[in-house]
Amino acid sequence: MVATAHSITSPVYNVPAKLFDRYRGRDVIVRSSSPRELVECLRDANLASVRFMQLSSTREDTSCLENFAPGTPLDIVLENPVQYQQLYSYSNLLDSHPVRITIPLVSGFSKAVKLAISLRYAVKLDVQQPDEDLLTELESVLDLYLHLSSVNQPIEFFHSVLLSFYRNEPVSLWEITETDPASVCYVGDDGRVADVDINTETRECHECEFRDRCHGYFKFPDRNYNCDGVKHVFRTLANAADEVRQDLESFRSMEARAHS
Repeated sequence: MVATAHSITSPVYNVPAKLFDRYRGRDVIVRSSSPRELVECLRDANLASVRFMQLSSTREDTSCLENFAPGTPLDIVLENPVQYQQLYSYSNLLDSHPVRITIPLVSGFSKAVKLAISLRYAVKLDVQQPDEDLLTELESVLDLYLHLSSVNQPIEFFHSVLLSFYRNEPVSLWEITETDPASVCYVGDDGRVADVDINTETRECHECEFRDRCHGYFKFPDRNYNCDGVKHVFRTLANAADEVRQDLESFRSMEARAHS
């Protein structure tokens, strides 16, 4: 499974493949829009410090990656979720790589999610400030994640937030989405490290019950964004974690009585 930023020791540099040599020996995410460029730039590299390869475009044939760097996680950004049938063409990569599909939240994205999980890809939702229609679709995907028994790969950000509620541990949505500059430094194609200010919390955030998970994530870039919908998503995840905890406690009690 592709590592997410909250499980990565910082700093990690997200670098274009053409600049990989500058970052040899550092923990890196190596990205390119070209599968062949990833192969060419990493062919002779020690991949121990490569956290994952990221294919930022889905327009080219990926067969050159099928036997390259086996075991190295691969993140594929599905540029246009409407063209979700492209996912079939990447299935051979699962024989040699843990593969995650990053899916932007645009109308109809849930069809891409459903196909991705049926093909046994991990999924990362590229979520920013969803409108009402996208929130409805997001909640349908959440329902699928929580209740469809055939889902056997994580859907982020749901997975990490659910675990955080279950374990009663704070977590940062910035880290889960790999957008926290303290964890992942994004290096542009010009070689400059992006200077990102994520201090987006408002007074509303300080009064929010989910502040220790969101940390103002949904107030970027529009600080006036209405968070009622995403709060409902967080609340659903919190309730699901409570149900899992209660079910496990009931099971343990039954086991204890059976052995007493």
